[in-house]
Amino acid sequence: MLADISNHFRHSKTKEIAKHFSPTVNLAILNDNNTYSKVQAEIILESFFKMNQPKGAKIIHRLDNNANYQHAVILLSTTEGNFRVSYSIRINNDQPQLVEIRIEKSGN
Repeated sequence: MLADISNHFRHSKTKEIAKHFSPTVNLAILNDNNTYSKVQAEIILESFFKMNQPKGAKIIHRLDNNANYQHAVILLSTTEGNFRVSYSIRINNDQPQLVEIRIEKSGN
């Protein structure tokens, strides 16, 4: 699942990413950090992709040895520069759900 989500970021497939959102998502994009509903988080992420069109994504760290928690960090290259994207997935009622996404500028 971590690789699938990374691929969705690479191709700015907001709807595919949003399919995995938990009912509320902790979303931090640059200096804006808040907890949003699934719908709000999807709109904000879509807006980010409109301003920063992805050109590529590479997983630089992954933690997937716990059955109930997964975490990944990707380097997302866009038309406006590189970003470090980290996201966390928790299992809730046997369903993996994205609970947190952090996007920050990368020096790479």
